[in-house]
Amino acid sequence: MQRTRAELESMSHDDLVHRVLELQDLLREGLAVRETLHAVLNALLAAKEAEVARFADADAAALPIEEQELKRAWAAARHAVANPLGAARKRQGA
Repeated sequence: MQRTRAELESMSHDDLVHRVLELQDLLREGLAVRETLHAVLNALLAAKEAEVARFADADAAALPIEEQELKRAWAAARHAVANPLGAARKRQGA
């Protein structure tokens, strides 16, 4: 739960320490999930290596619409593996 600055300032030291420890646990869990998803995505890209390479090299204008969507999806997957923070920023900006 998010708290306002005034709420945080009124909390006791023990409550603040407890809150920080809770947030650290949440962060660890989130990082573990991200790491797992990254490993799964890497495995998927490796298993579909030929398809990924074919779409990476293909000219988007020459592809049917369905395959253009696949080209974008594989490109997004490669970007997420190579630069997760950049991919997240790109999604936020879209």
